[in-house]
Amino acid sequence: MKIIKYMMQVLVVGSLLTSCVEDADVTAYLTEDQLSNVAQDDPDKTFSAAVAGMYSDMQKYYDTDMQHNYFGQKSFDYLTSLMGNDMIMTGRFGMSLYHYLLDYWQQNYTPTNNRWKEYYRVIANANNILKLIDPSSEDPANLKYRAIALGFRGYAYLQLTYLYQHSYYTGADGTKWGRGEKYDFSQSPCVPLITEETEGDQPRATVAQIYEQIMSDLTTAFGFFKQLDMIHTSSPTDMDGCVVAMHLARANMVIHEWDKAIEYAQVVIDNIPMLTNENQILQGFSNISLPDVVFGCDITADNSTIYASYFSQMDAYSEGYAGIGVWRAAFKPFVDRIADNDIRLQWFCCDRSTGVDTEDKDGKPIRVTLLRDTETPASVEYQAVKFIGTGRENIQAGTFSGWELGDYIYMRSEEAYLIKIEALAHKNSPDAVTKLENFMKTRQPDYDYTFTNKADLIEEIIYQKRVEFWGEGLEYIDNRRLNIPVDRTDETWGAENNNHFSAAKFRYNQEERPFLYQLPISEIENNSQISPSDQN
Repeated sequence: MKIIKYMMQVLVVGSLLTSCVEDADVTAYLTEDQLSNVAQDDPDKTFSAAVAGMYSDMQKYYDTDMQHNYFGQKSFDYLTSLMGNDMIMTGRFGMSLYHYLLDYWQQNYTPTNNRWKEYYRVIANANNILKLIDPSSEDPANLKYRAIALGFRGYAYLQLTYLYQHSYYTGADGTKWGRGEKYDFSQSPCVPLITEETEGDQPRATVAQIYEQIMSDLTTAFGFFKQLDMIHTSSPTDMDGCVVAMHLARANMVIHEWDKAIEYAQVVIDNIPMLTNENQILQGFSNISLPDVVFGCDITADNSTIYASYFSQMDAYSEGYAGIGVWRAAFKPFVDRIADNDIRLQWFCCDRSTGVDTEDKDGKPIRVTLLRDTETPASVEYQAVKFIGTGRENIQAGTFSGWELGDYIYMRSEEAYLIKIEALAHKNSPDAVTKLENFMKTRQPDYDYTFTNKADLIEEIIYQKRVEFWGEGLEYIDNRRLNIPVDRTDETWGAENNNHFSAAKFRYNQEERPFLYQLPISEIENNSQISPSDQN
């Protein structure tokens, strides 16, 4: 039992460490051979703690002495949302200002250091699981842990590609933003490729090499999950076939493999429905029992991080940052384009969604925009009420406590539907319009899109995806791969329509400096295969 006790503490072998994962927990109590023997005898006891650690890091990873805006994957979602067009800051910044100003990419700054360590820690844990499992084993328990490890490693490398190099293709032909394969960054240096088979420091691999590994990891994992009848498990907290399929759909959209993207999106569509009624769409996205959840985390009193959390940053009804002054709001032209009868308009507080007429002290009518479901005036116009940690029903009942216990939703099935629709549009399929209309009628019953040309259709699909996933990190990913600029200028929108903070009214193209994270200075200093001349 002493061996198992040590194994449950940690599953990282010292000899596998590189500078990329210098912060991983290490307890070298056993030799590699001893660890391998234990793994073959009892995979569950050997690997369960390491897998639990990867799930935990996805929920709340932060490097030491970080601020309250770092908490694993959901912090990526909210912070990258601040790096786009659709989320604004209102003059009260908390700790998010430099993300919003697109000025947090340098080698010695917190974001590049934290994200690097976060994802390479996942890779380290995955590698050590894979190193201990005999690749020829057909034991179902071993196949399950290989699938989970490969799924997490593929996810981690995909996340790294979003940050540390421009997109494989920056743009797609036939869109308003163009460029496509003419702007091919596939041979540009990305990040070191570390697997269970590599030893020592590694140089930067190309984007193409990293994508080759991503595709290998994820397709192999998907095959294992299919073999194990784990395409869609009973729990949305599991890394399973649908989670892997969603990452494969995302990755194939980046490299313009439209048919493959459709194939893997269809896996999700076949297994997980989308939200279709008002109670679900307005719930607050804080319950993993919602039927559209592909992947999520059950937040409890035992694992809640309270102020360093997604709902602290995003929930207007909470006692976290978003409820006490660091208000989250949406870009005025973005919201103004939403139809009056689109239920998603109710995610944003504006005259059309929550405004009421009242009178001032002299009896003159004035317009007051309220937070939905309360009599509290909105702190700013277009304030967001999409995310409600305690759930909308509780807010309606006057119960505001428990906001810190809102579940994390990492992936929703609606993404798969919209990926398929966009991929069909890239293929010039007439089904794209039909499927877009079918999707939108669940949000806006009278939606009727008149097809004009491919570029306009794709722009409409992306706009509806921006609405659907506002604040969930997908705008950033789509901007990167489609070459959509961040344009917050008065010249484009008019000063009267532009509610972005004055210092953030700028325009950057996707190839420009702010969208390319530098490698952390610690990597440059400690990796013998990377020199200062290799820096982004």
